[in-house]
Amino acid sequence: MTIPVSTVVTQKSFKEFLLLKYSLEQYHLCKWYVSCDNFVHEQLKDTDVVCLPIIKTDDCDHNLLSQEKRDNWMNVMMTKFDVCKRALEENNYILFLDSDMIFVNPIEENILNLLTNENLDAMVCQHMTNNWANEAKHGYFNAGMFVASSIEFINAWQSLSKRYKELNMYFEQQPLEFIQRNFVTLNMPINYDIGWWRFNEPSTKVRLSQVVLLEDKIMFGAKAAVNFHMHTLRPLDYQNFGQFLVDHVFNLMRRSENQNYKNFLEYYDENSDTSTKR
Repeated sequence: MTIPVSTVVTQKSFKEFLLLKYSLEQYHLCKWYVSCDNFVHEQLKDTDVVCLPIIKTDDCDHNLLSQEKRDNWMNVMMTKFDVCKRALEENNYILFLDSDMIFVNPIEENILNLLTNENLDAMVCQHMTNNWANEAKHGYFNAGMFVASSIEFINAWQSLSKRYKELNMYFEQQPLEFIQRNFVTLNMPINYDIGWWRFNEPSTKVRLSQVVLLEDKIMFGAKAAVNFHMHTLRPLDYQNFGQFLVDHVFNLMRRSENQNYKNFLEYYDENSDTSTKR
């Protein structure tokens, strides 16, 4: 089974994209579709990655006060819809992943079976912060990981996202909360799209103790942790809020005899200024 995967990649996120790609391809065959800038296009043009070089600048960020950088960020994020529609021209579904992710276990069979379910329009990931006020501001769902099989779903999400300022919504992420109500969707479980925000509240900090190594496999409670959503190689202009999660997960991999983890850490060290070795 070859999984069609799309993402958004710029020069700043290129190393993280390669790390994501390497980690996922340890477990699955993939066909990649990326929206990108000219730098990334030059790096990938002779590979089998399908590139849409439609990003004009990566001088952007959503965590800074600069309105110009925030506007640029939204322009970059909106290209996810273009690349997803491009992928759906050739596939019955598309798995979208933000480039700041790593996979530490394969996608489970029950999820793989759902990818091709013709009755589903999309699969989405809740933030699961237990902070309802924060999610009311930033969105109930995380827009960094989803599966879409319906072009109508993508078009509707894109259309509402264009009005995010008018409607006082948080970039393209919050519109997902309202669009999914009109489609047949399901929520992916907590062991997918594991971001720092799931460990950030007084009532959820204990969850970090549930991310453990069991029989050389990283687990999240009783389930295998599939993928983590955290910055590892991208240069940031602000504090990496998820650094504690990076440190914890990488420490588990260093302690493991799992060959996939050893390969991953070696690849990471080759592409990082900061070695994981101790």
